[in-house]
Amino acid sequence: MHHKFVRLFTALVVLLVTLPGTLDAQVRRGRQAEEAPPWAPIAIGVKVGYDSSTNGEVLGAQVRIPVVRAGTIELYPNLEIAWPPAGGKEYQYNIDAAWVPGGVRGGVFAGGGVGWRDSLIGTDLGNPRQTLIGFNAFGGGKTSIGPVQVELVLRWTFLKDTQYQPNSAGIGVNLPLWNVAPQR
Repeated sequence: MHHKFVRLFTALVVLLVTLPGTLDAQVRRGRQAEEAPPWAPIAIGVKVGYDSSTNGEVLGAQVRIPVVRAGTIELYPNLEIAWPPAGGKEYQYNIDAAWVPGGVRGGVFAGGGVGWRDSLIGTDLGNPRQTLIGFNAFGGGKTSIGPVQVELVLRWTFLKDTQYQPNSAGIGVNLPLWNVAPQR
């Protein structure tokens, strides 16, 4: 399942990166072409944090892919690895959508999506792991500091068919793939 997810994600990123450049409209002779603002940049990043359900540290990665030119709606796939103090690792994969009212300028954001948790909780010796699916909601804020974006994210995960509801808080650093001057 991991390889299919990676291939699907890679194909989606390639499609979204190449799509805006191929959709240029034709301009009638004698008219000035309207210059649209550039697309908000795709940003790739890492984060560290804390998972309250496992009482463990979290290391994660994310990609922010603008769906709207101004960057107010983003596709936000991400993953987290949590290390419970008792040992082992738990993995969470999320495919989210984020609403960023400030667009390229950043600011607060909120969103939700679907998540898969590969967990040690509630398992027995014959089956050491189980994968649970559920929904998540998140909120936070991001801002640009020099060439990078810094973000703070709080995530609530609601897994189906279990009382186990992991929540995490993290701080991340994203590197935009190109530079766009914020619209004022």
